[in-house]
Amino acid sequence: MYNVILLVTGLFDSQHDLLKVISVSDDDLATQYFDEGLDGFPAYVLRPSSNERTPYRQLLSDILYGEFSLHVVVKPASEQGGFLFAVVDGREAVVQMGVSLSPADPDRTNISLFYTDLARHSTSQIVASFAVLQFAGQWTRFVLGVADDGVTLYLDCREVARVAVKREPRELVFDTASTLYIGQAGPVVGGHFDVSSTSLLAHSASGCLSLLHTLATVST
Repeated sequence: MYNVILLVTGLFDSQHDLLKVISVSDDDLATQYFDEGLDGFPAYVLRPSSNERTPYRQLLSDILYGEFSLHVVVKPASEQGGFLFAVVDGREAVVQMGVSLSPADPDRTNISLFYTDLARHSTSQIVASFAVLQFAGQWTRFVLGVADDGVTLYLDCREVARVAVKREPRELVFDTASTLYIGQAGPVVGGHFDVSSTSLLAHSASGCLSLLHTLATVST
């Protein structure tokens, strides 16, 4: 099971609940349903066959602000990982912005931030990746704080690593036909999680902000 919170931050105080993408009805129970998440709060469960997506403009601005934070609370049930979320271009081939978990080695997990300018690159670009102790089966809170000069990883609001990054451009302009996916990166890129979630937010500031909502994801 993993629980994720995303906060995208910028120049203005704003927040966007990305989990509005998810809907649950009696007809969907084989692919998504509710379960108990962190601290007893309800969480969405998304199976690999789920297809939670929406045009990015339904929830995000055309431009990703120069400084932002991605807040995550996660408890993976396995080491396999996948995409927590992804904004994918109109060709369904390039992850413009997203976060993934993947095995680094038997004892460590990679936390990777994707940030791709389509004017410069035709393939998905990872601008920062952090290898941390593998945390399958454990609730873990982490934040990726993206500033002008680098990306910082916080675990439980404690800074543990930082990489210098020069992003070009500073403010990412999304392809007008982009799609926001939750728990995957679309039919071409893939990366499905078996997940459960309660909230995914876009907000303002680049450091270790208060966690406003929870996105719980179950992986088996």
